[in-house]
Amino acid sequence: ILPALNLKYQLTEKSSLRFAASKTVTLPEFKELAPFEYVSPTGRVTGGNPSLKNSENYNFDLKWEMFPAPKELISVTGFYKQINDPINMAQTRGSSGNFYFDNTGEQANVYGLEVETRLGIIKAETTEQPGLDLILNATKMWFTQDLLEDFQYNNKTESNLQGAAGFIFNGALTYSNNKEKAFVATLSANYSSDKIFALGAPEDKANSDKYFNAEIIENGFATLDVIVSKQFSQRIGVKFSGKNLLNPEIKQTQEVTPFTTGETTNETVLSYKKGISLSLG
Repeated sequence: ILPALNLKYQLTEKSSLRFAASKTVTLPEFKELAPFEYVSPTGRVTGGNPSLKNSENYNFDLKWEMFPAPKELISVTGFYKQINDPINMAQTRGSSGNFYFDNTGEQANVYGLEVETRLGIIKAETTEQPGLDLILNATKMWFTQDLLEDFQYNNKTESNLQGAAGFIFNGALTYSNNKEKAFVATLSANYSSDKIFALGAPEDKANSDKYFNAEIIENGFATLDVIVSKQFSQRIGVKFSGKNLLNPEIKQTQEVTPFTTGETTNETVLSYKKGISLSLG
């Protein structure tokens, strides 16, 4: 039984203030619990951990929202999340280069600010007039987690959360002719900043300040998609979609300090492109 609280205070006819608090539980996924190792097409070996504990989360949100017109929204949200026993993917201790999942710390804290807007740039006054709508969403987060002794290296006792980006942006621009034979075109974009792909780990626990593998960072990148559809009759329509049109290079980098030189460099450990996907139906 998990508690949840939602409160709303109506400031004006078009604006309100909301507060939400809840306790939730994050259950490990199958790949995180599976008692065997998986070898990816790139040769990376990732193992599950049947000893994983559930993560308990305490969530708090405070949102101000305003509705300038029907179907329009402007909102600002501040949020805080406390995660007990956070689950992260980390590199195995030693020099195998493998990955596995574990409760790497006792507690993680996340603070964030989110801004969202849905506006009609060209407002359709009637069903026959065209409309142009804009949706924007931007989130900035600050987070940290403590590290258990087995995961401490290079005198680090804290780390960012694995898989969490500090800044995320989403936007979509949609045109519609608002006619019976509808024509709709949507252009959407997304950007996610740098995030940890896998936590680091010491190679030798007794000498964790000298022998260790630093965290692997996935560098930020942007994506761009387009979807266009046209209805010719009740039974016939055509739809075109283009995914990942920018086809950015996705790089994972890691700071490397060879014992022989002692000089730290930032090296690329994996680089790839997902490719552009075009479909017409």
